[in-house]
Amino acid sequence: MSRYKSEQTVFSPQKKKYVPLWRLDTNTVTVTYFNTDTQSEESKTYNTDFIRYHLHFSDSHCPDRLRRLVNQGKIVQYLDDTELKVSDAISRQVELWKQTDTCYQKAVLSSDAEKMLGLENCFVYMAREAVFECMVYI
Repeated sequence: MSRYKSEQTVFSPQKKKYVPLWRLDTNTVTVTYFNTDTQSEESKTYNTDFIRYHLHFSDSHCPDRLRRLVNQGKIVQYLDDTELKVSDAISRQVELWKQTDTCYQKAVLSSDAEKMLGLENCFVYMAREAVFECMVYI
């Protein structure tokens, strides 16, 4: 069941009733939009864990922000932007550590692919921890 529904409704010929223009289901991490041109519902489901965490955090700490984004029809753009920014921040931090970490540099010089992969995975998890605190849990 969608907790967040836009105040604006439109008539759905398929359901033979008025439906919200926008809906956000924080459990399934899905945004549903009623396309008035095609007279059908379109859904977008987010698969990244950080969008799920962000929505659950926002649901419990700042539900008014989610309600406002759904009402304004800006929820998809907001979630897309958040997804892109978090992914980019994690990637940038990992690249920075790869360039500056001496253990990683030694693994590169010795062509130790297993060590490089292990360190990269470690960097990703370290970056996620820092980035989530600054960008996901807000």
